[in-house]
Amino acid sequence: MKMIVCLFALIPLSAMADETIAQKEAWASYDKMLEEKVAKVNSACGSKLTAAFDKASYTAFDPMHDRSQAACRDVMNTLVAVCASPAGKEGVQKVAKVTCRSNEARTGLVRSGSELIVDISQTKTAIVGKEKGSYSWQSAIKELL
Repeated sequence: MKMIVCLFALIPLSAMADETIAQKEAWASYDKMLEEKVAKVNSACGSKLTAAFDKASYTAFDPMHDRSQAACRDVMNTLVAVCASPAGKEGVQKVAKVTCRSNEARTGLVRSGSELIVDISQTKTAIVGKEKGSYSWQSAIKELL
């Protein structure tokens, strides 16, 4: 019996706990916003983009202090703006999926094939790119596409 209790004690509390109501409602809101933004990108760009939050990357999701929805929303709005030019539209059409994920090491973009990955740090809010200096979502997107 003691061995079972000891093994049980090794399981992290987060693995045992279900999401709170606030977390469930936040994720539902995030997903709805993203669905609306995907429709706007596809309409403006003539693309067939999909998008999602990588929920598994959020080890400690606190909707009261999370900035992921705003960052992901801003990237999606910027994709619409980038499509204003023929070169921008061509670049965005090459993106099949946008994934917004938690990454405490940085805030920025990574391109992996036809996927655009949005890294979002809760503490490191400055957008980083390939080169040193200040970036906006637009300059980071244009650098990758």
